[in-house]
Amino acid sequence: MPSICFVLLSCCILADDSPGQAVISGRIRRPTTQKEETAAPLGGIYVFGTQEGQSKLPLVHRSWDAEPMGWYRLAGRPGKYNLLATNPACFTRPIVLQDVHAETGQNKCDVGFHADYAVFAEGDWDRRPAEAYYQPFIARGRSVTQVGFKLAHDGVDGFGPGSQDFELSICRMDAGQPKDWQRIGPAVPVPGVDCGGGKNRAWSAGWDSREVALEPGKSYAVCLKARLPFQAFCEPCSDAAVCCYRRGAKGAWERSGFRLWMSVATDDDGLVVPYNKRVHREYGEFAGFGHKWSQTYVAQGDSLAGVVLYAAVGGTQPPLGRQRVAIRVRRDGPSGPLVGVEKVALGNGNYTGDASWGVFGAAFVRGEVPLVAGTTYAVEIETLETPETLRGFVNLKGHASDERPGFNPYRKIPPDKYERGTAYRDGHDPVDFDLDMQIIEFVTRAPR
Repeated sequence: MPSICFVLLSCCILADDSPGQAVISGRIRRPTTQKEETAAPLGGIYVFGTQEGQSKLPLVHRSWDAEPMGWYRLAGRPGKYNLLATNPACFTRPIVLQDVHAETGQNKCDVGFHADYAVFAEGDWDRRPAEAYYQPFIARGRSVTQVGFKLAHDGVDGFGPGSQDFELSICRMDAGQPKDWQRIGPAVPVPGVDCGGGKNRAWSAGWDSREVALEPGKSYAVCLKARLPFQAFCEPCSDAAVCCYRRGAKGAWERSGFRLWMSVATDDDGLVVPYNKRVHREYGEFAGFGHKWSQTYVAQGDSLAGVVLYAAVGGTQPPLGRQRVAIRVRRDGPSGPLVGVEKVALGNGNYTGDASWGVFGAAFVRGEVPLVAGTTYAVEIETLETPETLRGFVNLKGHASDERPGFNPYRKIPPDKYERGTAYRDGHDPVDFDLDMQIIEFVTRAPR
């Protein structure tokens, strides 16, 4: 994979924690359009560390939301690792680091995400409610995959439970006013946006690669709108080319003197995301408890880079962090021939003592699972646990293990649906929904 200039990667030996153990740790940082190493840390990002070959137990950690913000730690055997940093329900684009050498002791590896547009100023906000904003950006990649935004007020309430649905779309900046600009690709809903007052989170949406086709170097705009007027965080802007347009409560268009808190990520790093999480709401409906699940999709790259599946276990099962699954790829469908090597994936998520929910995920070395663009493949996830490995577990309520191997994946959040594939239970029973997951691939030629 070509070198990635926006990844801040340095490995150095500090102290020997224990003989034969290597620790990879560092901070995950927000996207930035500036060449700076002081970008704000970012919590809630899953980091998977995988060694080449199969039957290797992976390392996984979720970056901290508390102090030290954005910190992660992977501890395992010394060797060469492939790292995947992602959160499918976040505005950050996946990062894949190949050939991270971890020697015995401490190895530092800071990761900085990249974006075509990245402004995270929260010192001011638009004092006049708007019905819509159009934020310009210059494309570096060939398609948009993630957009994030942050509001000072959602137009409904302050501290109460009210919320409204928003819509994100991408337009090409043509002549005339924003209402005359042509939309590119589908609009994506952002349901239940509830903010203002003490509620202060970022919201986001995603697209599959190539759904929103861009031409690098050209100007585009993110359209953010809702039914009721709302207010967004922003910062003063002196360059008219990047100042956002706003539509006031009375419908009049004007170019503002500020640019929005927003992040726009595109395909410009040698990766594509052919199967993405569009609606960035986590943990919707369960798909159903099963021993094995599969999801078909159409490849866009030449090699698999990573897979992340939202899943849960509950009641009388060990938490996700103590359960393993195998991730395999089959050509032409769930009963087709295996392609490349399988990976062991370890879960990571929340645990309340009698339920656990989060993700299973794994990173792949380029070439381990070769793909042909335009071909249908099935990603197969099967539990590696047995009644014997589950036996003896007792949850915090004193309930003993039911010794039933399996897991419960989540469905995609409506109206998100992958039209070119199908989910299968137990490898042969098709269902009428798609699995909530993210698939990442390498491409032969990076756009830059």
